[in-house]
Amino acid sequence: MSVVHDVWRATKELLEATALPWPSEDREERLQMVDRLLRERQELLWKLRPPYSEEEQRLGREIIAWNQEIEKRLHQVRDEIRGDLRVAGAKRQANARYVHPYEQPLSFDGMFYDKKR
Repeated sequence: MSVVHDVWRATKELLEATALPWPSEDREERLQMVDRLLRERQELLWKLRPPYSEEEQRLGREIIAWNQEIEKRLHQVRDEIRGDLRVAGAKRQANARYVHPYEQPLSFDGMFYDKKR
């Protein structure tokens, strides 16, 4: 079996591993699996050498199409994680204000300075 077939197989596994949705409970183990598959595929990509047969070129075009879908899915997961971190930070900040209400800097809204002498 050629290296192109191995890359195709690894890309197909990666496409299946990135299938949406990603529940937050399973996110950590799925990220580890995706990371492992990306590393495995990178090792295979370094071994690719031309010339390629017609079948290998067809597989290459399929790999490129899958890569675009994988990238789109991973961007969605990244955005979900960013949103979760933003919500967690807001909750932590609100909790800190509730527990220690007088440790926050005072607000000076509504102050007026008279410039007349």
